[in-house]
Amino acid sequence: MVTIKEIAEMAGVSRRTVDRVINHRGSVKPETEQKILKLIKELDYTPNAAGRSLAAHKKKLQLLFCSTKGIYAPIYAPVREGAKKKAAELNEYGVTTTFLTIDRDHPLSEAQIQNITSNLNYDGIAISPVDIPGIPEILEKASELKIPMVFYNVDYSAYERLCFIGCNYIKSGKIAAGLAAFSSNDCGKICILTTKVSNKPSYSDRMRGFITELEERYPNMQILDTILLEGDAFDYYETIKKTLDLHPDINVIYLVNPGDYSACYAINKAIGKRKIRVITNDLMAEQIPLLKNGLISATVDQEPHRQGSIALETLFNYLAMGTMPSSDIIYTHLSILIGESM
Repeated sequence: MVTIKEIAEMAGVSRRTVDRVINHRGSVKPETEQKILKLIKELDYTPNAAGRSLAAHKKKLQLLFCSTKGIYAPIYAPVREGAKKKAAELNEYGVTTTFLTIDRDHPLSEAQIQNITSNLNYDGIAISPVDIPGIPEILEKASELKIPMVFYNVDYSAYERLCFIGCNYIKSGKIAAGLAAFSSNDCGKICILTTKVSNKPSYSDRMRGFITELEERYPNMQILDTILLEGDAFDYYETIKKTLDLHPDINVIYLVNPGDYSACYAINKAIGKRKIRVITNDLMAEQIPLLKNGLISATVDQEPHRQGSIALETLFNYLAMGTMPSSDIIYTHLSILIGESM
């Protein structure tokens, strides 16, 4: 959703000039007018939306973006970055966004949770419904108050929401299976590792997609072991080394949920001089050097920045303009990244 401010900056004029062109008020040089109209067309800016956003400005909408952080939740940092950028844009329309970030490694006290739920005075909430102290209580209170909610990253059918925005985890697993096959000439001997196993789709759906794709398209591929990594990097190394010694023909490792990425270094140490491809998910800042130096062969990115951005934009469109989301589930784009693409 492009703003008048952005059009003005690209055209090299003031917002007042753009407003004059949109609303046919006042005199604007023909060449300037044509430049602005061209930008409006190219960026698919809708003048009617501008008029409706004026009403939104008068409403002074209050949004809450609730997320989490922690050692095993690095994905939420870029999601917040995307949301903060969108929040700055929406502020042009008189929208105020409050960011609440709950640390899963340091659980909230009952008093803190009570304070949050007692002051849940928002027009809309973007939230990832993960099971950590504070989140279920917010979901319950928001549902009771009938506050419109958008879920991102994790979906949950127990509460009514406008839509879910996030990764198609099954497809992500299928892509990882394709990468495993491609990197092993369709004859891979695979070890699956993860640093966090639960009933969350980020693991279970990816696994379902991965296994289904292997069964349907790559019958010569074999999964030799599936391991939960527990403890710290030293424990990871011991577990991986033992597994590789037990299965010396392993030539592909699929690291489903990489956690804090220390597992990547443990894998590299355990591999030694063996030729084993390592495939994982997402693209955090910590992964970029690992891709560049080959510790990770390829990763499947899910556009976390767009999750945060679309979540807030969806709430704004619904609250300010009465526009329902285009779909009940909005998947972000999946892309394959290798060291050479960094």
